Amino acid sequence: MRNHEAPPGRGLSIVDSLGRRSTLIFTLLALLAGCAYYLLASQTADERASAAEINLAGRRRMLSQHIGLLASQLQRRPDRDDAEALARAAQEMAEIHQTLLEGTPDRRIRPLPQALQADLQAGDGAHAQIRRFIELSQELSRQPQDMTGQEKALSQLVELSRGPVLTAVDQLVGSYQRLSENKSDALRQQQWLVLIAALALLAYSALGVLRPLIIQVRRTLADLASSETALRQTMAENRLILDTTDEGLFGVDRHGRIRFINPAAAQMLGIQARELAGLDHHPSIIEQRDHCPICTALAQGSRQKIESSVFIRHRPGERSSFAVEYSVVPRPDGQGAVISFRDISARLAAEERVQRIRQRLVDAVEAMDDAFALFDADDRLSLYNLRFTEFFPLPGDSGPLGLSFAEFISTAARLGLYAQLPADLDAWLEERLAAHRTANGSIEIACADGRWLRATERRTREGGTVVIWSDVTHLKHALIAADRGSRAKSEFLSRMSHELRTPLNAILGFAQVLELGGGSSLKPDQQEYVGHILQGGRHLLSLINEVLDLSAIEAGKLSIDHQEVNLGDLCRECLSLISPLAANRDITLRQELPSDATVLADRKRLKQVLLNLLSNAIKYNRPAGEVRVEASSDGDWLRLEVHDTGQGISHTQAERVFQPFERLGREEIEGTGIGLAITRRLVELMGGEIGFDSQPGQGTCFWLRLPAACRTTVPTSGPRASSETAALPAGEPGQALISVGVDDHHLQLLELICRTLGQTRLLAFAEAAPALQAASHQACLAIIAAPPALASLQGVRDKAAGRPPLIALSAADTAPDAADLHHPLPLNPRLLARTLRELAHAS
Repeated sequence: MRNHEAPPGRGLSIVDSLGRRSTLIFTLLALLAGCAYYLLASQTADERASAAEINLAGRRRMLSQHIGLLASQLQRRPDRDDAEALARAAQEMAEIHQTLLEGTPDRRIRPLPQALQADLQAGDGAHAQIRRFIELSQELSRQPQDMTGQEKALSQLVELSRGPVLTAVDQLVGSYQRLSENKSDALRQQQWLVLIAALALLAYSALGVLRPLIIQVRRTLADLASSETALRQTMAENRLILDTTDEGLFGVDRHGRIRFINPAAAQMLGIQARELAGLDHHPSIIEQRDHCPICTALAQGSRQKIESSVFIRHRPGERSSFAVEYSVVPRPDGQGAVISFRDISARLAAEERVQRIRQRLVDAVEAMDDAFALFDADDRLSLYNLRFTEFFPLPGDSGPLGLSFAEFISTAARLGLYAQLPADLDAWLEERLAAHRTANGSIEIACADGRWLRATERRTREGGTVVIWSDVTHLKHALIAADRGSRAKSEFLSRMSHELRTPLNAILGFAQVLELGGGSSLKPDQQEYVGHILQGGRHLLSLINEVLDLSAIEAGKLSIDHQEVNLGDLCRECLSLISPLAANRDITLRQELPSDATVLADRKRLKQVLLNLLSNAIKYNRPAGEVRVEASSDGDWLRLEVHDTGQGISHTQAERVFQPFERLGREEIEGTGIGLAITRRLVELMGGEIGFDSQPGQGTCFWLRLPAACRTTVPTSGPRASSETAALPAGEPGQALISVGVDDHHLQLLELICRTLGQTRLLAFAEAAPALQAASHQACLAIIAAPPALASLQGVRDKAAGRPPLIALSAADTAPDAADLHHPLPLNPRLLARTLRELAHAS
């Protein structure tokens, strides 16, 4: 069976159309039935009329013959009875003839048919003959007593009855018979037409009504079957939904009795579904009857939504309540309602926990010594602590809640809370808002009351911003004091270099004169005193030189001149200078260096480094020990190693080796304790790195890595340079901060600043040319150069188009002519970060 799926509206229209068709057909059939009845009735009436007319016509013929017979008898023998019979026959024939002419409704005799009336008008027609015959008969009947002298009339009657009249009456009888037959034929034809029409209507009804009706019924049955299947599927799906949903569902009738309940609802209510079926929802589910939302929905037919209420939970031996939210939806037919609910006990508990956590957060925020403010995703103030109002006493009765960050800083500026504002306040506000939108770092703010605030901003996951203002007034004052002390120390050491060296050189000069020229005039003990003066003076001069070198390195005043240095020649020179000291302790010196080992370094400073390492290897060696110098290639680097056979360095002492004035508990050995600190700084300034490997009781190996002479760039430190100075793709995201000739300590601070700025990477170089080449292939925020690199950087930098700003690191108070900006040493990370952030915003 084909499944004819039609919309419900189309099926109804088909049924309506078939109904209209059937009505029309039934009407037509009724009309046909009426016509058939009319025809049958007419036929019956016509047949009766025709029979009566034929009977009367036959009677008239018989009477004409009877009259003729009586007339014939009267001719032979006049008789009174025959004359009376003739009179009666004539009278009857006249009446019959008149009846046939005019008709009698009571006898259902019709008037003379139209087809016979033409003969009636003819003078010699059948009717004329019959009329003469009747008139002659009536004339004779008027004299029934005396038939004598009527022979001629009687002869005419006999002649007429046997001739024209007989023919006329026979003709009329035949005419009546033919008329009856014709009418019967016409009626039969009409009956056939009615029958054919009826059959046509029946065929049309069969084809136009019954067949479509049967098709529609079949479709309806198919649709019903399909609907039943769909209904069963829908009921199964609804049952599945009811059984699998986590929400509780139950239905009540219009009296509030429970009709159905799903498993989730039964589980939450703690009772079997079959136990609740048929019970009133009071008190089975809801304890209170007053103002019951379910009863209200049933009474008013309106939907009810309850955010928080309680239902009854049935437990063995007890009844308890639990928090729910539910909605009541009345049925469209008004015969009940469906209630859906969910247990919100866990949610309420979670909200309570969140409220407690929020309260703890508020308490923690209020306990902070710093001012705290939270701006939402729309950049409006949504949370702050009391310290915030103390730092920023903003006007208004409703407080600063809802205030945008732009309104906040502009209000603070107009109230004069900042120490000094630029002339262009709008530009300053736009710059401050740009930094706020970045929210990645901190800035320091000078207040009008002399305080310093550090504003730290961070983004939240929801798109808001957390701002914390810390009072760093004491720290700022301490940093200013430390900076002033550092400047005073550098200035003191710079001045003392002349004040100490001049008299010390004079003392050493006069002592040498006494030692060389006064041998004959000085006593042995005096010569010994002069030797002590020279030894002490030289030691003091070495100490002063080392202290001044360390100070110059920290102040960035020590210049490094990179050049190709042959390690073999330099090591032989150093070993020659150090050999007397080794000979005094019976130390064996060995050199194992390739003849082509060449590095990029400052020859003077590298010689100072080697002499320091060799002298320490001798001083801290065991008697009759060995000092061995080796070199090996490490890619683009050369590794130089100085081995000794001394006591070694323990793990607890390892982290103190390169600290200034650290002797590691060997104060009996001659020295100041700052040689290794200077050595490390010098190696880092030359773009290398230094370290050591030691095994207590076996000896120590101090090693340093320097860039080989084949490199085109010289990084400022070993491992960092090997990764950060490699050629980077031009399309790498972010921007670069390039340093030239900056020592390792300051490089660490620069790396920290780059992480604070975000999307900024540090590239370290030792020479100007490769630094500018790297700047030309990528976005460069600035070039930071130490004093030794400024002169060489200026000669190449002036030729570059679109060059980045140059920031000079110097201990001087004013910026060198070659620099765009100046930053004093020692480096202040916050001040330099602010400068770089301003450059980033400007670009």
